[in-house]
Amino acid sequence: MESSVLKGGIQEIAVIKENVAELDNCIEQNALLRDREIQMEKSISKKENAIEDEIKKVTRQRKTQLEAAFDEQIDTVSVKLKNVESNKEKAKKKAIMQRIDMETADFRSEDEELHLAGKSVFKQEKIPFLYNNRLFFALYFPSGIGDAGIILLTLVIAFFAIPFGLYYAFFEGMGMLYLALSYMGVILVFGGIYLTVGKTKYKHLEALHRVRAMRRSIQESKKRQRKIKRQIMKDKDESHYELGDFDQEIENYKQAVNELMEQKIKALREFDNATAEEIKQQIIATNEETLQSLKTEYQEVYDQGKENLEKLNRLSVKISTEYEGVIGKEFLTLPKLELMEEAINAGNASNIAEAMTYITSTSQTE
Repeated sequence: MESSVLKGGIQEIAVIKENVAELDNCIEQNALLRDREIQMEKSISKKENAIEDEIKKVTRQRKTQLEAAFDEQIDTVSVKLKNVESNKEKAKKKAIMQRIDMETADFRSEDEELHLAGKSVFKQEKIPFLYNNRLFFALYFPSGIGDAGIILLTLVIAFFAIPFGLYYAFFEGMGMLYLALSYMGVILVFGGIYLTVGKTKYKHLEALHRVRAMRRSIQESKKRQRKIKRQIMKDKDESHYELGDFDQEIENYKQAVNELMEQKIKALREFDNATAEEIKQQIIATNEETLQSLKTEYQEVYDQGKENLEKLNRLSVKISTEYEGVIGKEFLTLPKLELMEEAINAGNASNIAEAMTYITSTSQTE
């Protein structure tokens, strides 16, 4: 095989050139097709990612819209429920006040009669109306803790606040004598007033005792009224107030809210189990033609690359087996083969072996 290849001439070189050129073309095509294959893979991956992102986006939007629709209905019913509950509370408060007013009406009527009777006693006995007050009866006819508190507060004001107030207002820094004088002045004034008013007490003692008894009855009546009010306020039984219509409406709205919540849960479950898949399939179908076109193009490029690679391998094996071991790899290039053709055509060599020798010698000479 070696001698036949080396003894070959122009025709043999043409065959070798054709194989080498074809191999070079296969190598170039292999690189181009590989780059194209990578680009197509990226395009397909990009499109698939875009489809996946669109599926997620649309699914999320649709689910959010579904939730929002139910939430809007639930909020609407909830607002109505709160309004009815508020109206019920207002109606209940009004009914409670009416009940308190009704159950204390007799007491208040008696209190008004006693109050008028007391005023009548003051008028008949010609007692100054200035004395018909809580302070007068607490100081001159004390009874109970309330009156004791009033007496204590009066003493604090009269024998502490006022003397010290006078001292710091007019005599500050002038010594304890002026403080003592302030105390003496206050004692004289308030003591005089107390004794003067006290004369009225003894002059109309029997009448004032009667008024005091009336006032005590009024106080006891007010205590009973406060007790009745507390009992009514604490009473949890709403059957007294005719709130049944409110209760029925509240129950209807609560049931409506519960039903909407159940429907929402059911709708979301159905969305996750079925609707989401339908959305996915719809988006996939919409993009199927484009994606399939990319995949078809990729498959074509892949098949071409595979076919080209098989051809490249065959040529590489053929050239390596048939020519590389005889001629040498350095001469299996198109420029060197063309030089061989020129050497033979010019008469400098008659075959491949002589052409190789000529090229080598020429190269060394240069």
